[in-house]
Amino acid sequence: MKNTLLAATVSLLALAGAAQAMDDVVIAFAGTEDLKNDAEYVFIHAFAESLGSHGVNVVVHPSNALGKESDRFDQTSQGLIAVNVGNAGSLIKASKWSSTLFLPFLTSDEAEFDRVVAESHALDHINADAGKLGLRVAGFAMRGGTLGLFNTQKPVTTLADVADMRLRAQSGDQVSVMAAWGAKPTVVSWAETPNALQTGVAVGHFNPPSTVVAAGQVELLHYFTPLEAGPVPKVIMMSDDWYSGLTDEEKGWVDAAVAHGVEVNRDWALKQVPYFEQVIQDGGIEITPLEPGERDKFVAASRSVWNQIVPQENIDYITQFLN
Repeated sequence: MKNTLLAATVSLLALAGAAQAMDDVVIAFAGTEDLKNDAEYVFIHAFAESLGSHGVNVVVHPSNALGKESDRFDQTSQGLIAVNVGNAGSLIKASKWSSTLFLPFLTSDEAEFDRVVAESHALDHINADAGKLGLRVAGFAMRGGTLGLFNTQKPVTTLADVADMRLRAQSGDQVSVMAAWGAKPTVVSWAETPNALQTGVAVGHFNPPSTVVAAGQVELLHYFTPLEAGPVPKVIMMSDDWYSGLTDEEKGWVDAAVAHGVEVNRDWALKQVPYFEQVIQDGGIEITPLEPGERDKFVAASRSVWNQIVPQENIDYITQFLN
């Protein structure tokens, strides 16, 4: 009888724990609750709506309220945050293989990126590593638009135009790429980039218009050259402990919420490209397209150093899935 009562008690506690696992799902990100300009929040809002249809409450913490990138990464790993939308740099800490997806000029837009991720089973490769740190990568939210070159100095229409330009690099990987272009890159944190632009420490950086608008940098820059060097994915990370503790039904709700959030985000990203381009032009930034044949030179220079960023075997694997 005691054993029966004990078993019943354990079962009830297990059921209670499962039910509580979906109470107040905590999601954090660096941006603001702005459906017009913030891609991360577009995903989060749709994700929360989907879970809300099952009576699940999502508590959103914007603007680094729960800490900066590294803090949120650690808290998600520890299970203190259920879902975190972070940057690619954070993901690379969990999975060096993921660097392969972010090689410049690997893909040209969101649709090609999504296709390559799906066909290469990239999330399986990533989660084999990320799972060891208690993380589960569920997908990507796009910032909108593709990578190009912003600068304060002059119109860039050829590869030769970037020779000796002091460009802000996000990391050593970008240093390798920009040096291959003939530029003089220097690693500067994103928080210090406005000051670097104002003091001449750097005269430009590699980003899409959506990032410049969201960061409030329009007034600091004068020229933008579209390079179609790839989209800018934000990473949807989950606590693996949190997700694993859900019931199968609850996992289904979360998976569906991610899929819905990604779908809404992609639709937004596609529609917002003209808007962001208009915002930077209205703010005084001149858009200067490359001359015919010059993008091929940027592609060739960038690909020449891919194997300095990731192992050649990764490159050989991922390029199988390119058109």
